Amino acid sequence: MTEHRHTGDLAGAYALEACPPDEERLVAEHLSRCPTCAAEVADLGRVADWIGTSSAHAPAADLRARVLSAALTARPAGRPRPDAEADRLAEVYAAQVAELDRLLARLSPAQWLLPSGPHRSVRDLVVHLRGNDAPVAAATGIARAQSTSDVHLGWQRQAGAIVSALADADPAVLDGRVPLAGRTAIQRPLREALVQRGFETWIHAEDVRAVVAAPPRPPSAAQLSDIVAFAARLLPAAMVAAGREHPGTAVRLVLTGDGGGTRLVRLSPASGSAVAAEISMPAERFCRLLAGRLTSPLHSADVGGDRDVATDFLTVAATMGCD
Repeated sequence: MTEHRHTGDLAGAYALEACPPDEERLVAEHLSRCPTCAAEVADLGRVADWIGTSSAHAPAADLRARVLSAALTARPAGRPRPDAEADRLAEVYAAQVAELDRLLARLSPAQWLLPSGPHRSVRDLVVHLRGNDAPVAAATGIARAQSTSDVHLGWQRQAGAIVSALADADPAVLDGRVPLAGRTAIQRPLREALVQRGFETWIHAEDVRAVVAAPPRPPSAAQLSDIVAFAARLLPAAMVAAGREHPGTAVRLVLTGDGGGTRLVRLSPASGSAVAAEISMPAERFCRLLAGRLTSPLHSADVGGDRDVATDFLTVAATMGCD
């Protein structure tokens, strides 16, 4: 920043998203208070977009044919390729399915009737989970299974079939739209629905651990990171749906520990991301907050900046679970 307390040379770097994190934070906070600099950065961003568009060159006329020819030489049409993303998502989900299956197998008949999380019983929890898994099962081509009085077996068979189907799925299946579980059934790509399935399976395994007085078991760092990224994509629209949006502003979310990192989360789908508040907490705790498992969201985080904005963000984030 210059001696005149304006952005100076940093305006161009900020417009190009080339500032290091500490400078990005300073500039974003300054822009939220300075209309002059905010207008300058907006102008620079438009200029950068224009330069990129005006200097682009049309590809050679035969480029598409050459690329397709090379691709078909490397892998003939019709030959399926292993999909790393589908494999990774399936492995994460399968790990949580196996853990919940292990916990359920050890329950006594009396424990199946005990309250679990927000559900009246463990049995109701498993019925609920199987229902939420069903749209993903359908999207992967699994026929609707016959009903069974053994709710554990019914859930386990369906979850196992999802994992098996993903192993042989065409990579394009991950782009298919699937209704997410939750209070509002919005359509999202299957890859996001799989993240949600792993998320819900983990949190319900935690609910069952509480029933048997077992210690909590956090997910892997990779799964925590997936859950955070999934929620960050949904939160701008969720803020609007809850009537708590703050157009043109964002929260700087600083998550520590496994799966952590720093990201800006917009507080509405509208453009603009001037930082109004900073929220810091462990990534695992944030994921438990998303599931609605923290009783006091605001007191679970370190908050800087506008506390009203932070309260709105944390309140909405705590409704992102599947119950």
